[in-house]
Amino acid sequence: MSYSYRPRFGYDIRVRPPGEGPQPPAWARDHTRECDREGCGKKAAVRVSKSPRETQAKIWLCEEHAKAHNSQWNFFDGLSEQEAEAARLANIYGDRPTWAMGKNERARTAAKARGPADIRDAYGIFTEAVKSAARSRGPMRDGRPVSKLQERAFAALDLAVTAPPAEIRKRYAELVRRFHPDANGGDRSAETQLQEAVRAHHILKKAGYC
Repeated sequence: MSYSYRPRFGYDIRVRPPGEGPQPPAWARDHTRECDREGCGKKAAVRVSKSPRETQAKIWLCEEHAKAHNSQWNFFDGLSEQEAEAARLANIYGDRPTWAMGKNERARTAAKARGPADIRDAYGIFTEAVKSAARSRGPMRDGRPVSKLQERAFAALDLAVTAPPAEIRKRYAELVRRFHPDANGGDRSAETQLQEAVRAHHILKKAGYC
């Protein structure tokens, strides 16, 4: 006994009645172009890219050759091992350039180059805002703001925030020799100053200043 489909509610809501396969679009039914494969006289069904290296060049293929063309499609065909690996990694990020966070020198240079001179500010509104921001930002070192903790560390060593690394190390060595109990006959009265110097040096070293 053959199966007979009967809609439950008396009418068929399916898009395609049973027994009908996928129908080609109108342009595929109407055109008379033949398959571009040599020796194949079948009617072309699809238009596809010729190869991964020639995506703009199109060819017409019948259904059979289109399936074979798709199964043999190899994006890395013709690439060296290094080129294939570079293409694979680039595809992870959609072929967009990437860089490590904080390492974009071009953007950092452009940001430093921008300033009040780039703005036509007839009333001085933005110029004053930039100046005010610079004043409230506090001291800077190597293009980075110096934190309050680091400021106190420089003050503990009696140094300016712009002191070079060699000077920081030299001052730290001087203070250790001055306040260490071994240099004072075992006297520990200056131990607090020694601890402050050691702590200040540790903070500046951790910040990369020495």
